[in-house]
Amino acid sequence: MNDEIVYLNGELTPLSEARVPVLDRGFIFGDGVYEVVPIYAGKPFRLQQHLARLARSLDTISIPRTPMRSGWR
Repeated sequence: MNDEIVYLNGELTPLSEARVPVLDRGFIFGDGVYEVVPIYAGKPFRLQQHLARLARSLDTISIPRTPMRSGWR
């Protein structure tokens, strides 16, 4: 039995139970956004600028910000 856990739609879910709705925009069109934050000496580099860019990118293609920005750190 697979006991892997995935993060989907704001919740941790067993992989065996994870489902993506067939009308999900990311599923249909492949929409997605990613942001890389380098870490130096254990500290994120320019974190606020990276989070601001991530928020703008999500807004541009209408992906909800989940978790909210305050939780991203």
